[in-house]
Amino acid sequence: MKNLTPGFLLVLFALSLTLLTGCNSAPATQEAKTTSATPAAAPAAQATSVCPMGCEGSESTKPGQCPVCGMDLEKKS
Repeated sequence: MKNLTPGFLLVLFALSLTLLTGCNSAPATQEAKTTSATPAAAPAAQATSVCPMGCEGSESTKPGQCPVCGMDLEKKS
């Protein structure tokens, strides 16, 4: 560790700083692309079947079984 010169440490610091700041800027550009690609007037699908136990995430547009507890889904009234 005594052989490290101040110039080498400066280059290492600059490289580390560049890598760390470069990682932070990537999600902002990806978020902008995803936001503009989504249509504003997309209709939301309404659930017609729900779990009789009220399990979270069990609403569905078609009959079937609850993914949480396995009970048959009932028509939403």
